[in-house]
Amino acid sequence: QFSSRVATEDVDRIRKRKLSSSSSSQEVDVTVYLPKVKPHNKKLNGICLHVHGGGWIWGDSQYQVAHRCLEMTESMNVAVVSVEYSLASTICNDNGQIFDPVNEVVTALNWIENTGADELNTKPVYVGSGESSGAQLLLLSMLKRRDRTDGMPSLTSTWKCLNLVYGFYDLSGTPSMREDGNDSSPICGNELLCMADLYYEKILQEGNHDEQCNKKIDRQHPSISPMYANLSNLPPALISVGTADPLLDDSLFLANRYSICGNDVEMVLYEGGEHGIGHFGLQEDDEMGRRAREYTLQFMKRYLEEHDTC
Repeated sequence: QFSSRVATEDVDRIRKRKLSSSSSSQEVDVTVYLPKVKPHNKKLNGICLHVHGGGWIWGDSQYQVAHRCLEMTESMNVAVVSVEYSLASTICNDNGQIFDPVNEVVTALNWIENTGADELNTKPVYVGSGESSGAQLLLLSMLKRRDRTDGMPSLTSTWKCLNLVYGFYDLSGTPSMREDGNDSSPICGNELLCMADLYYEKILQEGNHDEQCNKKIDRQHPSISPMYANLSNLPPALISVGTADPLLDDSLFLANRYSICGNDVEMVLYEGGEHGIGHFGLQEDDEMGRRAREYTLQFMKRYLEEHDTC
């Protein structure tokens, strides 16, 4: 099922599939998006790993974001792999289901590096893009990939940039979120805090704990709040947020830490921009929303073109 914003002739460019990784027994569903037409035998420019938003409780890789993923494929001439990660609102631990969205994104990431370029006929050049909770999951997956010690190439040699849009990087709640209360739309600070509560409780139900001190992780633990992680040796990032977004401080603080840790980072603020700018809500397709979305596409295209090795 697709949004009405997906044209009938574009449905054939959208493919659901299940991925597994040689480095993990975990499987994950994804949706793959391809450009309309490409010259015979000419490879696509690369692969964009996409992680949708939704506060860890709603959203999917198809109905919610299909029109946006198709836009990315056309603009950048890439394959887009959007991850259908598990949601806190649908996983029931009593039935043996596992809530592990970060490692599901990692599984997709590993597949992209190991076989994705060959299977999708792309150049071995990769970028990542995530919104809101999806930006948090994307960043956490990149940290896991960076820390691998099994002979894989360095993270920054294969992943050229990250597009982090109005992300949620501190589950304890930054000042702008707590001060917002019920004021903002389409999502207010209190609603975002409730989503963080549900995500955190699900993580605890899975038995996650700090291995160093063998106690339950708190909300600022680096495994769930990337704001407090070691952010060194990560790809260049574009961090975007609106000034009316309750998650404003998350992006401002992360951009500062990202830079201090030695990475290239570009911070873009949209005056009056709400949570969802360029992606949902009243500002999805207004002038500022279109401008914000186009800038993210140009940012990723720039890094794909700079690393055109094939």
